[in-house]
Amino acid sequence: MLEKDAQEQNLSANALISKIMTRYVEWDRNVEKTSFTIISSHLFKALIDEVSEEKLDEIGRTLVYQAVKELAMVEFGKTDFDTLLNTVFLLSKYDTSLRLSAPSSSENRVDSQYIMTMRHDWGPKGSVLLRGFFDNIVRSELGKQPTISFTDDVITVSFPRLSKMHP
Repeated sequence: MLEKDAQEQNLSANALISKIMTRYVEWDRNVEKTSFTIISSHLFKALIDEVSEEKLDEIGRTLVYQAVKELAMVEFGKTDFDTLLNTVFLLSKYDTSLRLSAPSSSENRVDSQYIMTMRHDWGPKGSVLLRGFFDNIVRSELGKQPTISFTDDVITVSFPRLSKMHP
């Protein structure tokens, strides 16, 4: 079975085994220690489509934030901004409905900003949920007000560059 799957992915069997082991070390072993549940992206979208935007914003700020903090604590042993952001990167790496770009740096004469972009498959309500989460993480962990813009499937978050973060 491994050889067949490796061939379908244009990998050697050893490369596929390495990929499987990396996923286990980075993701599966820690998710098993939390309350995470894997559901279809279509099912998740259908569920959040039934919830008001106000409630989704609240859920993003509280429940999503707490779930990411829980996973960060299991994975990294702490929940500062950098580890929370690294946890979100892991989520986007192993959840095919999320894709988070690495923060880029924007500098001009007035200010210096970090900009993150997340693409998702959850429609407009998904953007509302993620907006609440990212607004809370930046405000709570950095004490800064983020600038957030979004469309039906993309959310962009920018916030003041901190001296300890690297571009």
